[in-house]
Amino acid sequence: MVHSPRAVTLCLALALAACGQTKMVQTSGAIREQMIAGNYPGALASLRQSKNQGFKEQDRVVYWMNEGMILHLMGQYKQSADVLEQAERRSKELYTKRISKQIKAAFTSNAATDYEGEDYEKVMINVVKALDYLGLGNLEGAMVEARKINEKLLLYNTKYEHKNVYNQDAFAHWLMGLLFEMERSYDDARIAYVKAMEVYQNEFAANYGFQPPPYLGEDIVRAAILSNANDIAEEYKGKYGQKLGETAELLKTQGEIVLIHLNGEGPTKSDFVVNCVFISPTNWGCDAEPGGAFMKKTTITISSGTEVKVAFPELHIFEPQNPQIDVMIGGREGRTYPAEPINAIAAKTMADKMHRIFRDAIIRVITKVASAKAAGAAGKKVGGGALGFLAEKSASATMQAFEEADKRAWTTLPARIDVARVMVPPGTHTVQINKPRGGPATIPGVKVEAGKRVVITYRTLP
Repeated sequence: MVHSPRAVTLCLALALAACGQTKMVQTSGAIREQMIAGNYPGALASLRQSKNQGFKEQDRVVYWMNEGMILHLMGQYKQSADVLEQAERRSKELYTKRISKQIKAAFTSNAATDYEGEDYEKVMINVVKALDYLGLGNLEGAMVEARKINEKLLLYNTKYEHKNVYNQDAFAHWLMGLLFEMERSYDDARIAYVKAMEVYQNEFAANYGFQPPPYLGEDIVRAAILSNANDIAEEYKGKYGQKLGETAELLKTQGEIVLIHLNGEGPTKSDFVVNCVFISPTNWGCDAEPGGAFMKKTTITISSGTEVKVAFPELHIFEPQNPQIDVMIGGREGRTYPAEPINAIAAKTMADKMHRIFRDAIIRVITKVASAKAAGAAGKKVGGGALGFLAEKSASATMQAFEEADKRAWTTLPARIDVARVMVPPGTHTVQINKPRGGPATIPGVKVEAGKRVVITYRTLP
């Protein structure tokens, strides 16, 4: 095959398609500062102003995920649900068309491909949409999202060729149970609660060091009592405590406020650059490789060859500064308990696929080196040695200039989701929130009916 100088132009065009994440990262930083200040309208304005410059066509899913979260925090639940529906629809389309932009990734980075979201981010789309519908008083809409969560988790657990660490979500199963119970589908609620307990005790404990929240045993027993499965209720009382089940009686005359605490700031990504020396596609070495906290330093054993830089995503975790908050409602007290370890899930997800990211990056850089040498050969044929040398160096330098990792992430997610439960008499209540950092806060006008639940969300940063 004869390589023409047009090959260099093609490479440059493809490189340009992936570059430009700087604006996206800067926008994420600006949004973070505004959210910490409680200025959600300002955060939304910053995001929307950068829609065309900071977020390209292949970044639409991550753009909509962040827009949907900010709209939810502003109480614009209908708009939030609509935006997240766009994200989910696009993500689903991309799942079936993953190879559409692989040629760009081969020349540049995974940032050139369409971002469909991490698996846990896809589940969180439906979690936030369910909370949107609850905010609108639309239980039926929330139930639709619960069933979508179940379908996704079934897919992750049974149909992936590569068995990901994240393939079940205890919090999502618990939320499904709560929604089923609100719908008075008590058998389905009990099944979902039991599944949540199993996932907490197995996958979440093993992978994230995460234990079930203390209220889950009560949920299981109550759902069993309400579904007239008294033998099952007694079985679970034997497992989790003989005194469990009292809320089944209390709910006849009282209601419950469920506070979903979106705690802290979610993970972000940056470039982690390593140096590699290539002699051939089978003879190369780098000064770092997957291991430890995703990448560990090594020693390059090859002394000569083509030197290149390779970029990988580095995950940054921010621990919540409010480990627990206290809730007071009309003299009734409650406390939040950790329910969804988003930070830990993100870290395990990254560690789980780092070897694949490393492999793809090495293939990408071999492709770049081969393309640069092809450009050099073409230049020599057209204009002599000097032109060939310049063409090769130009192509190589250009590829290096655009070498970057895929830094896309749903940055407006919390670090963790915590839950507080408080039984209250019917009426309109003010929820008083006391937290270690940031001082007290109130959520007024929460109307509760006997036998029913009200689910509200509250966000703290950082």
